[in-house]
Amino acid sequence: MKTQKRFTLIELLVVIGIIAVLAAMLMPALGKAREKANQASCINQIKQFSLACTVYRSDFRDRFPYWLSTLYPDYVPTQKLYRCPMDKKYNGDPHPYDGGSDGSGQASMFYDTPGRASVDESPNFGDRKKKNLQGKGISYLYQMCNGKSDAVAGSWFGTNATDCPTLADCKEYQLENGDSFNSNNPYDPTLFPIISCFWHVKKNKGGGSSEDYAPVLQIAYAGNFFMSKVRWEKGQWQP
Repeated sequence: MKTQKRFTLIELLVVIGIIAVLAAMLMPALGKAREKANQASCINQIKQFSLACTVYRSDFRDRFPYWLSTLYPDYVPTQKLYRCPMDKKYNGDPHPYDGGSDGSGQASMFYDTPGRASVDESPNFGDRKKKNLQGKGISYLYQMCNGKSDAVAGSWFGTNATDCPTLADCKEYQLENGDSFNSNNPYDPTLFPIISCFWHVKKNKGGGSSEDYAPVLQIAYAGNFFMSKVRWEKGQWQP
């Protein structure tokens, strides 16, 4: 009678150990592949916003939409595009590196907060009739929004809220006249962001200022895509 050979406990433990080591070696590569896939998906999403803005401007005498939510559902057909795959909390803070958050600090100018909104539309909720995006956050920072500019007109651009009543007006002024970061020269519209995603940014291994963290995914005023550091005025960033 033949005896059936079985694995010993030690042999099984050795095999399990080898599998565990191989899995540990593969995990970083799988993580990077997932990260690249999420980044590619996000780039595709903000490019669709860029196209939607172009179509909107052709319909409204070259005016930018008041908020990104203005584009839904006529120009952006699905709410899923408003969320970056890397934004797990989806709490509506599109610029986690500016020292503020939703409704407070610098980020508040990008929201329809009490006393600041100048139109009957909100960046996070669509217009008040449709309530299109109610309860949903938006992962992307929209530079050309209709938020009031009184907090930034003087301190950032040396002008006033009368000349620049909205943030979009301030950004137009910055594009045409420059600022101290650009030696008061006009900016290149292909490197001047209007839609930004900060959810792929990584801290520098050596520390340093958050202004040098990268990459921020950007849609430019001219409609093209580029990458920058958190301080986009420092120019284009390449991996």
